[in-house]
Amino acid sequence: MPTSSPRPAAADPKRSRRRGTLLVAATVTLLAAAAAGCGDENASGSPAASTGALPSSSSAAAAAPGTPGDPASGTAGDPAATGSPVDPQPAAPTAGRPPADTSKDAKPQARSARCTVTGLKMTLGRGDPGAGSIYFPLNFTNTTSHPCTLDGFPGVSLLRGDGSVIGRPAVRRGGRPAAVRIAPGRTVEADLHTLNQGVKGNSCWRKPTLIMVYPPGSTDSMTLATSNPVVCGDTFDVGPVH
Repeated sequence: MPTSSPRPAAADPKRSRRRGTLLVAATVTLLAAAAAGCGDENASGSPAASTGALPSSSSAAAAAPGTPGDPASGTAGDPAATGSPVDPQPAAPTAGRPPADTSKDAKPQARSARCTVTGLKMTLGRGDPGAGSIYFPLNFTNTTSHPCTLDGFPGVSLLRGDGSVIGRPAVRRGGRPAAVRIAPGRTVEADLHTLNQGVKGNSCWRKPTLIMVYPPGSTDSMTLATSNPVVCGDTFDVGPVH
């Protein structure tokens, strides 16, 4: 009796479908990789471009926005790093003030020097009484050939013949002093003030022999022989040069 040959086992349909799915996925992956490789080679012209190498750190920093020297960041680059010279820009003129003249022909404005005792002549004018007060003009004349300036109050003392001070030096009275420019040969004055006898008590200082004056800003004094003013009411003051 003939022996029957064994029948082949039936294929598992689930395993066949799984294998087909894996083959399709592998084929799609290979096709995508090949397409990407061709695109990179065509774009760069070199097979090395398809390796997907990352850019160097310096290239990435140059491409990153917001870094110094990037126009989009609004920050100026470092001239030492770029090697490009930077021209200094002139400062903007102050509002309401014209820019300074920096040309070679510009000359600084001349200022008058302070008057000194060697360039001044001092005199004392006649007293001018009024409303119980007496004012004596203390005059300063510029005897030099160039203008000079006096600014402020003179220091004034009355002296006896032996050089001792009568009473006390004149007290400064008046508003804020202003500098006075004196042209050659011109005269300015400061006012000495006291009271008439009897306006404030009956006592008066003794009559002076000399008056000693320090012009404004000077440490040297000038003296003048005079018997005025006779100070009464213990009032003796001086105003600024004007």
